[in-house]
Amino acid sequence: MPELSPLDRATETLRQTQRQLLDAAAFGKQLSPEQLERAAGRIGEALRAYAGAAAEPARHVCDRPRRHR
Repeated sequence: MPELSPLDRATETLRQTQRQLLDAAAFGKQLSPEQLERAAGRIGEALRAYAGAAAEPARHVCDRPRRHR
């Protein structure tokens, strides 16, 4: 299986964290301060990955490559 890109990894991290928090809310589970701190850290890491990707210059991808040949 190919290694995930930083954005794919960030997206998966957010999905997993969301599932954990929704599960706790839906079933009245209490999360310890440590669990909440780890969840906040994972969200922060994912947001940094998104911010880093947004800061990179966009690459233009030509939608009609044959026209330029």
